[in-house]
Amino acid sequence: MPVTALYFLPASSPDSNPTQDILAKLTSHYDPSPLPAWILSHRIFRETPSTQPPTQPSPSLANGVDKARPPGPRFLQILTLSHHAPRTFVAITSTHSASQTRAGTPASSNISAEVATGEPATIVSIAAGSSSEEFIQLIVSKFGPLWQQRQILSAGNGYAFEIGDFRVRVGELRQGGSGGGQMGRGAVCEVAWIGEEAEQGKEGWEAGEAVVKGFWGGLALRGAREVYWVPGLGDGEGTIRQWCELLRPR
Repeated sequence: MPVTALYFLPASSPDSNPTQDILAKLTSHYDPSPLPAWILSHRIFRETPSTQPPTQPSPSLANGVDKARPPGPRFLQILTLSHHAPRTFVAITSTHSASQTRAGTPASSNISAEVATGEPATIVSIAAGSSSEEFIQLIVSKFGPLWQQRQILSAGNGYAFEIGDFRVRVGELRQGGSGGGQMGRGAVCEVAWIGEEAEQGKEGWEAGEAVVKGFWGGLALRGAREVYWVPGLGDGEGTIRQWCELLRPR
């Protein structure tokens, strides 16, 4: 399977344009071959306080995992990616996510094999289009006491390229519904190493991860949130798990 990494480069000011910054770096360093445009749609719901388990007042620290920290809320995420059509993915994160469980690791740290110690999200897929819209309306109208909608994110008409052994997707991430009032959040970028050497399994992934890191590092773009290995990555829907981790609120 391709070894994939995801990056979120936030907008540093209202006038900044991280998407164009990434595109400028790609075109100045390489001769990319265009691929079809892509889109992203993401909704996230947060577990309401009434459904969260009570905290356990027994502080301890074992193997670098902070047991004293109460379990965080679960999130229900609904994700559609045009290059994974015709499916929409529904994920429910565990109470201890990859970026929550390791003591001393800030939520904005890179998510990789060294810190991905949380439980994997539960992911199912449903048909995209009207079926997914009906599911969203069901959550909003009938399950409001359990799940509170927190955020709507989208990336439309994203750029995609093939660059040697890499496939790269770039898009402007915007917050807000389709009715207007959207706000630019920054740029998202998916880098997949599709070379023949890309292997399945964690060892093969770690070797490929170094290759992808080298590609991104060569662009000299600083301040990005980076997602590499996440819990359950080898169990299926690997890239979807990475996207859910990248887009989950911090």
